[in-house]
Amino acid sequence: METVLEILLNLTSFIWSIAKVLIPLMIVIEIFKDTKMIDKISHKIKPITKFFTISEDSGISLIFGLIFGLTIGAGAVIQSVKDYNIDKRSVFLVTMFLSMCHAVFEDTMIMGAAGANPFAVLAARILSAIFITFILSRFVKKDIPINDIQKDGSY
Repeated sequence: METVLEILLNLTSFIWSIAKVLIPLMIVIEIFKDTKMIDKISHKIKPITKFFTISEDSGISLIFGLIFGLTIGAGAVIQSVKDYNIDKRSVFLVTMFLSMCHAVFEDTMIMGAAGANPFAVLAARILSAIFITFILSRFVKKDIPINDIQKDGSY
């Protein structure tokens, strides 16, 4: 019984630590959206979204995931899908990119502290993510928006 209680306490602590970051970030995203900052940021990173042939509105998720990591990036992806009706293909490609290259500052500092060359680690992660995502973007066909799918799975 003690083990179960300890697991529940650890799980609650973990969820709280994510919520402490994710909730303010979602508030910031809403403020950015209301002040049209997301549109400005999305426009600035249009060359990147065009290179990967993803929705321009999904670029903000890519930026958040790169900087803050998978958990925050996933929250940004979910919010972007709700707010901007992003297609499944763009979500897939952003997710593939972030699976290889997320939290670049934090992870690079950790690897540097462990004795690795931080520039080599960063370059390898970014270049592999760009290469794989670019290849996938050419093979994954364009799809319908997620919100157009009915609950029974039909279009």
